[in-house]
Amino acid sequence: MEGMLGLDERDCAAYAEKRLDWKRCKDLQSQAAFLCPALVAGQVSYLHACGALDESGDTGEGEYDEDEAVEYILDTLLRRFPALEEKAGTVCALIDAFLPVFDDYLLTHDLLSL
Repeated sequence: MEGMLGLDERDCAAYAEKRLDWKRCKDLQSQAAFLCPALVAGQVSYLHACGALDESGDTGEGEYDEDEAVEYILDTLLRRFPALEEKAGTVCALIDAFLPVFDDYLLTHDLLSL
């Protein structure tokens, strides 16, 4: 499975780290260098899983569901970082804060149209 055509995941993670509203999830900010790349990877993985991206990383025919995306990304993060299980509520707040930042990144880089 490819990533997302045109998406620089490292740049997107750096963008997210700078623009996330960390007030809602202060106790996770010290782990931003690990969490932001994992958030980007989780979102791209979900986009493939729901069919919004095809196997080549181009736009697919699937439907995006934000609630499903949050659950999917949460599961992905908890599998990757099991110690976050005790902070699952804060991780959900982080994901909620991340999704609009991800969309903003895509819009500013002409990877998403409204």
